[in-house]
Amino acid sequence: MRGRAGKGNAPGQGGACVIQAGGPAPITQKVIDCGAENITSVCEELRAAGVALRAADGRTQVETLCRALQHRGARGLNTYEGTAAGYLRLACRVRELKEKWDIYTLKEDVIGPDGLLHKGVARYVLLGRRQDLPKAPPAQRQLGQGAA
Repeated sequence: MRGRAGKGNAPGQGGACVIQAGGPAPITQKVIDCGAENITSVCEELRAAGVALRAADGRTQVETLCRALQHRGARGLNTYEGTAAGYLRLACRVRELKEKWDIYTLKEDVIGPDGLLHKGVARYVLLGRRQDLPKAPPAQRQLGQGAA
């Protein structure tokens, strides 16, 4: 059997960057403090802007979440912030919004309200309306009032 002369990586390592101790090089990521003070300030901000959740039914949650994400802009909402703001099953609500909106999901490491480090917590940022959907016809044509 012949060896793989000239190959720098072992089979299955496919170009992985290896640090001195072995294994892939760690990706440094900022840890977000999502303690009680942060959560409270996010909820107060949403309330002051008039985009706080007012009812718990699914439809209201989706409509309000869209407005809350628009208000927050690039800051978005993470799972802890959304849950504290009253959204039940935030990921499901975001999935419903994605039918009409572009929403970027990024993963971040968070120190939660429990004081523990939680890795890969989702943060959702609304980018805008989806451009791949057909344009809706004007309301007049929908109501049959287009031609006289």
